Amino acid sequence: MNEDYLIDFLSQYNGFEKDYKMLPKEEIIRALMNITMPNDLSEEFYEKQDEYLQNLLSRFALEDARKLEYDHQICLWKGDITKIKADAIVNACNEQMLGCFIPMHKCIDNAIHSFAGLQVRRDMMRIMAEQGHPEPNGQVKVTKGYNLPAKYIFHTVGPVTNGVPTKENVDDLSHCYLSCLKQADEMGLKNIVFCSIATGVYAFPIESASLLALQTTMLYLKTTKSRLRVVFDLFSDKDFETYQKTWKQLLSSK
Repeated sequence: MNEDYLIDFLSQYNGFEKDYKMLPKEEIIRALMNITMPNDLSEEFYEKQDEYLQNLLSRFALEDARKLEYDHQICLWKGDITKIKADAIVNACNEQMLGCFIPMHKCIDNAIHSFAGLQVRRDMMRIMAEQGHPEPNGQVKVTKGYNLPAKYIFHTVGPVTNGVPTKENVDDLSHCYLSCLKQADEMGLKNIVFCSIATGVYAFPIESASLLALQTTMLYLKTTKSRLRVVFDLFSDKDFETYQKTWKQLLSSK
């Protein structure tokens, strides 16, 4: 079975001899993928990995960004960003841009890399090696979505705050959204799905972040006359309710 192959292969690749029998195989595979630097993985490995990840994906009912309801080309959606069919989804990254190396960590960076496959880390290793320095805040790099239902992943670094954002933090977060929106239009995409950038461990207050995200997007769509459809994906009920409240306030003030 592919599960046993992946566990054996990645254990040997990473030099582990630990007995994982007490853990679910899905957790073992994800944890091993999280720590793997794909310097020279074989084509056979990628084939087995892809088959495994596609089988995992087939167990879920997927959302389709084309079929969501939009208001002013914007949609608020509560769900798992790794389970939506879209032209692009946005990944909130750190400045190294290589994904999360903490096994089974619950951040979005970990989830996206885990379900897309190790090709994403491989591609970002090449991109960052060519760049030669850590990624500045507010820019964007693009990879394929590989085993995700999204065609592309847009990787962007948000500002780290202490819960009280500075003007520079605000400008950086605004540029995260603008860079991704412009990139999507330059690529001729029809839709893009954002996460709530920098509002997790980076501690940008979601009340002000949601206002900034929605205002920036509305202004971009209006001034550029872009036909792009923009989804804001919130994973928790609390975050979704915050965005809903902000969105209603913005619409009522128009």
